[in-house]
Amino acid sequence: MCAFNHLSLKEKGVLLHLSSLPNSFGIGDLGPAAYAFADYLVEHDFGIWQLLPLNICGYGNSPYNPISAFARNPLLISPQMLYEDGLVSSDALYSVPASNKVDYPLVTKRKMPLLKKAAQNYIQRHDIYEYIDANLKWILLYLSYLHYSRLYGHDRWYLWGEEHRQANLLKIDDLDSELLEAAAIQAIFDDQFQRLSKYLKRKKIRLFGDIPLYLSYESAELWANQSLFDLDEEGRRLSVAGVPPDAFAEGGQLWGNPTYDWQSMQKDGFELFLRRIEHALDCFDLLRLDHFIGYVNFWKVPSPNGILPEDAKGGYWENALPESFFEKLRAKFPLQRFVAEDLGVLSDDVISMREKLALPGMIVLQFCFDSGIPEPQNYPTDRIIYTGTHDNHSTRGWWDALALDAPARKNLEAYCKKHLMDFPRSQNIHHILTQIAQKSGCRISIIPMQDLIGSPMRMNTPGTALGNWEWRLKSL
Repeated sequence: MCAFNHLSLKEKGVLLHLSSLPNSFGIGDLGPAAYAFADYLVEHDFGIWQLLPLNICGYGNSPYNPISAFARNPLLISPQMLYEDGLVSSDALYSVPASNKVDYPLVTKRKMPLLKKAAQNYIQRHDIYEYIDANLKWILLYLSYLHYSRLYGHDRWYLWGEEHRQANLLKIDDLDSELLEAAAIQAIFDDQFQRLSKYLKRKKIRLFGDIPLYLSYESAELWANQSLFDLDEEGRRLSVAGVPPDAFAEGGQLWGNPTYDWQSMQKDGFELFLRRIEHALDCFDLLRLDHFIGYVNFWKVPSPNGILPEDAKGGYWENALPESFFEKLRAKFPLQRFVAEDLGVLSDDVISMREKLALPGMIVLQFCFDSGIPEPQNYPTDRIIYTGTHDNHSTRGWWDALALDAPARKNLEAYCKKHLMDFPRSQNIHHILTQIAQKSGCRISIIPMQDLIGSPMRMNTPGTALGNWEWRLKSL
């Protein structure tokens, strides 16, 4: 039985990352707009707010490619709340011209000096060593990684001096003022997030988070846990993750993340995975297991001598250790807090594992019209239905890009003729798919914010490294 079946009433949610919230600081954050959005959710009978990962973004500003599996993104800290808390003066606040995109270089340039000042003031008021002690399992590694990245002028640990290519953690007494400020910034994030979380609980809104399957090559955890990944003795990637070729990508997708050595992970008790998941569940009521397929079998693309191929065509499927891993997961956490992101090539083993764990899977409505006229009212209760996700075009953008003779267009028009009064057009397509999702047989529907307002903008284009994760609301 699915973990959601014991709840009889339907639930509605919205997918909107914090960075997409409006304000005058160039990027959405944990400040007033987040509280206003919570009020919006309540007003429109939404009970779930889904976010992307909160980690510090790595290459391409992707939250799925973090430099630390535990540290949170400082750019999501609210300057307005820093001022209200007395950590910065009004003169220190800045503004960025209104835009529907995040200019990450500009925001970083303007915001980081403000956060540095706030951190200095925070340290004067609080015992930062107390925070470090409480988070010692991850923060000392993170601070050490920052230290050596600063020492070498880059974060590619595999190119550091031989004496530093293996994790060499600093002692607490060796942390300089800049590293203490980095710790204080994490403490400030935690404080602001906890306040928002309490507000959401009062409003009876559940937070739905996301945890990436893979870790960034340039990350603290790779540096410290090289034996858990498919690397050679010099730290070079022997294989990388991706997905095989399909109708959307002729060469497949080459992600570049090192693949796991699952046998070594098993010998370690899957400790790194379990600590990451525990850390995420501290923030979220529900947690999406990104790329659930990869917990069962994964597309492994060889990279001999650390040289990455041009595409993912040369990859092959290899089995992970799902029985052992999920036995550990089940023993430590209640399974009703997890959702399987099971989009992609689903083998019988993947389906069997999801059903064995009784994890809710996902349905993306945009995909459902490709091969026929679906009957969403008959979809299983134990699925979460989306009009689209952060990896899809917005519904309006999807519709506008369809050829006039595309099967999906013809099938949706036929569906609307049979079931709805509206004929699909660019101006109403987001309303139509939202209505179909919310009236489907699925107990939970999640609608990206773009599809609530009819925006043609998208958040991410899979397989492209740059120009993503930028979309913002101009107002609520």
